[in-house]
Amino acid sequence: TGAARQQGARLAGRMAGRHGEAGMASSRRALLPFAVISCSYLLFTVTDGALRMIVLLHAYSLNFSAMDVAVMFVLYELAGVFTNLLAGVAGARWGIRATLVTGLLLQLLTYGLLYGWGWQEDLAGETRLFGHTATKQQAIVYITIVQMFGGVAKDLTKLGGKTVTKLVTPDEKNTQLFKIVSLLTGWKNSLKGVGYFLGSALLGDGGGYPVALGVMLALVGAALVVALAGLDGQLGTAAKKNASLRDVFDTRNPNLNWLSLARLFLFASRDFWFEVPLPFFLRTPPCAAIGRPCADDSDCGSGTACDAEAGACANLNPGGGCGGLGWSRTQVGALLALYIIAYIIAYDKRTRRSW
Repeated sequence: TGAARQQGARLAGRMAGRHGEAGMASSRRALLPFAVISCSYLLFTVTDGALRMIVLLHAYSLNFSAMDVAVMFVLYELAGVFTNLLAGVAGARWGIRATLVTGLLLQLLTYGLLYGWGWQEDLAGETRLFGHTATKQQAIVYITIVQMFGGVAKDLTKLGGKTVTKLVTPDEKNTQLFKIVSLLTGWKNSLKGVGYFLGSALLGDGGGYPVALGVMLALVGAALVVALAGLDGQLGTAAKKNASLRDVFDTRNPNLNWLSLARLFLFASRDFWFEVPLPFFLRTPPCAAIGRPCADDSDCGSGTACDAEAGACANLNPGGGCGGLGWSRTQVGALLALYIIAYIIAYDKRTRRSW
């Protein structure tokens, strides 16, 4: 009987070991989609932050006003709102892989189309579309439509980044799910700040407009390769294939819908001062710097350039006025990036206290 007990114990140990190995293998398989989507999502986030700064600062150098740039971002923001409503339905029907890949392809399209916008920066305010002289109104319409693709891409990609955490976390571990989502959100916002700085630095001192676009295209391309190679097409599809827009509005919990509406106004109020007015103020030169005698650009401060005919420093963007700080593009991007990262650090500390 003693030998039988020992043999039984050894058998039980082997069975437990096999179950443990099977459980670990299952966990690794479950975490693979999380790792793949998180990697793609975070790479995309860098390019999304850079997109804002590349468009804004390049428009500033081409003499577009703050109102012109604000119009360029209208469809970007509106597309994000409507895509948020529809992305859940699309994900339930076609899976997270399809929505993620579509979002990344649209981001590639966005950056590719931006190559059609003129590269030349001059005091005359001339801008070009695909090598041909264009009016400001034509350029505004073109960039606004291009930005729309970027807005759709952002929220299609965000769907995968936020949904996959639910798919890989058991229902009984909602606290762990909350922690994972908070951590991913923190990484995302921090890397968005990195994107703000990287886009500004590449545009200013890192090679200019075409180089900045090329680097961002490479990052999106890397994210696309990761998504195509590492995801199953059925991931995230719902058993109920006839998911509709009605399912998006949860009538059982109206507080959720009111919270979503409140968040819309919250982010709108932030964008009202942060996205366009603040960068323009930082970039616009002080009024005292304009009209200063000069022989070349080295005699003028940031935000101004020497007008050889007048022999005086002139505003790089006459439509932007004066009275700002006259910072370089890299400095503008650095400050905005630091603000975003500091904000998420403060948010993360406040969130951790509630766990």
